[in-house]
Amino acid sequence: MDAEELLRRYAAGDRDFTGVDLSNANLSRTDLRGINLSRAYLDGANLMDTNLCGACLSGTHFDVTEMINTDLRQANLSGSHLSADLSGANLSGADLNRADLYSASLENALLIDTDLSYTKLEAALFEGANLSYANLTGSTDADVNNAILYHTIMPDGSIVSNDYRYK
Repeated sequence: MDAEELLRRYAAGDRDFTGVDLSNANLSRTDLRGINLSRAYLDGANLMDTNLCGACLSGTHFDVTEMINTDLRQANLSGSHLSADLSGANLSGADLNRADLYSASLENALLIDTDLSYTKLEAALFEGANLSYANLTGSTDADVNNAILYHTIMPDGSIVSNDYRYK
């Protein structure tokens, strides 16, 4: 399936695109709220400035995917592979439980009230990200240098109880 077919079917009311291969597709600046792309392949795709609010993206592959300023509020990304550029993305309220964010860039991203429990965070960048009220329980290799941590549950289960910028 290519981007044009997906957009045509989405406009016609179809929302279930489970398992599709959209590698290298250009879906930038599109509105795909509520879409189901679970177990899809979006490796190398351009999703910059795309609205994926409330989308089901569980088990999806986003390897080297451009997701700058993407709206992923309330999206289900559990078990997804997100080796992507998520700089400035809004992941507030998203479910990233057991996701793999190896080498993802989350600089200046909003991760307020985001579930990152048991997520692989090795080499992920969180510079300037807001992780207030996020859950990092059981995450591995969480380097949250210069991130905003307010009432954040850390990997060891401790809670940052005040406005704190981790260094």
